[in-house]
Amino acid sequence: MFTRIPLWFAVLFSFLATGAAAHSQEAKKAEPAKPVAASVKNPVSFMKDVAPLLVQNCIACHNPRKSESKYVMTTFDQLAKGGQQGEDVTLIAGDSEGSYLVELLQHNAKPRMPWKQEPLPLEKIALIEAWVKQGAKYDGKDRKEDWPMLLHKQTIVPVPDKYPTTVPITAVAFSPDGANLATGGFHEVILWNVADGSIKQRIRPLQERVYDIAYSPDAQYMATAAGDPGRFGTAKLWKAKADGTAEFVKDLGESTDAIFAIAFSPDSKKVAAAGADRTIRLWSLPEGKLEMQLEDHADWILDLNFSPDGTKLVSASRDKTTKVFDVVKKESLVTFPAHNEQVFAAIFSPDGKQILSAGADKQVRAWSPEGEAKQVRTAGGFSGEVFKLALSPDGANVLAASADKSVRVFKAGDLGAVRQLAGQNDWVYSLAVSKDSKQAAAGGWDGRVVVWNLADGKALKTFLAAPGRSLPAEPAKKK
Repeated sequence: MFTRIPLWFAVLFSFLATGAAAHSQEAKKAEPAKPVAASVKNPVSFMKDVAPLLVQNCIACHNPRKSESKYVMTTFDQLAKGGQQGEDVTLIAGDSEGSYLVELLQHNAKPRMPWKQEPLPLEKIALIEAWVKQGAKYDGKDRKEDWPMLLHKQTIVPVPDKYPTTVPITAVAFSPDGANLATGGFHEVILWNVADGSIKQRIRPLQERVYDIAYSPDAQYMATAAGDPGRFGTAKLWKAKADGTAEFVKDLGESTDAIFAIAFSPDSKKVAAAGADRTIRLWSLPEGKLEMQLEDHADWILDLNFSPDGTKLVSASRDKTTKVFDVVKKESLVTFPAHNEQVFAAIFSPDGKQILSAGADKQVRAWSPEGEAKQVRTAGGFSGEVFKLALSPDGANVLAASADKSVRVFKAGDLGAVRQLAGQNDWVYSLAVSKDSKQAAAGGWDGRVVVWNLADGKALKTFLAAPGRSLPAEPAKKK
């Protein structure tokens, strides 16, 4: 999402390359011992045995966004069909000798796959050969489904009881009663008791990074936006229980990349989400029916929020624009391009007549969504990107979290400076205000969470949102 957040996934290698050519007889003579499919005695499963090898060595260069040799492998029908070099012979069920896919894996093949990487071990090639010889059967659900995403969904990543290190806190949200604070963790959401910093609940497994958490205004639901960058994203709905915990309700939607933002409408009857696939999706509650899909941005959507009357959505994007959408008419209304840098956050003013947006230009900009989207005023003073904005529910203040390690409070009406909230030691990624407008919380790159009294700016609680880890002891003061 931001340049400093690690992608945390292995770089996948190329499998098939452009300009493929037939083997030369001379190369075949120099071929090392060929793997023998007959040495594989047990039935071979595509999803369990073959698919992981293809994900590790192929999909990075043979997907809908990057299709080397015009070969897309992310559905089984496309994998079997082949690309410009292996059309109709890439995969021949029962014939490993005649299947071009198997031929290209041989150690002396020219070209040899994976391209410009170490060849697959002979036993792995033998496994793929055996699968082809056994009929090249697909044991997923549908030959037209995105099997890499299906495989990824089926892979459960163990979450450690105690973290070996901290993780950046990319999402925070107060529970409706303000007693608990939800934070994004490693493949989980953690609910913390605000008063003493103890763990109330660990909600897992989720995707690697939780980018946004929201509670519905009626206090009935919690929603999460999460993802494994470049591979899979989810928007999930949870029941917010009276004891402060949450219970899974349903998957709202899935994506082939991370989902960064999620928001409830003021009447709690709708929930919207958006992310790296540039699409805004809107579902009705409680049934979770998909009501709208809009795609108008040219790059990732990083933030998304409803207007006070629930009729509009505002979005912030990596394409350097902020946009307003009409939820009723399902159309784009206006685009604000004045940031000229990536826009990370966008919210409506309390009366809905203005938009507040911020990003890599180190400014909070207030502008009118009517007509030509004219800028009204700005708030500066930041020495780093502004990653998040939050409006206090009472409409009095707007808060801004920045890469300069600060959280600043401004008057919502004229963006006049109120105060700076101290206590964060690194980039501040996430921000939330309690429903009663009395507390604010922010999470940083170093895993630190600080909770403040919003009235006077005093820190009420500071802790590391990483199970098993605690803040280093303060050095003793010299007498």
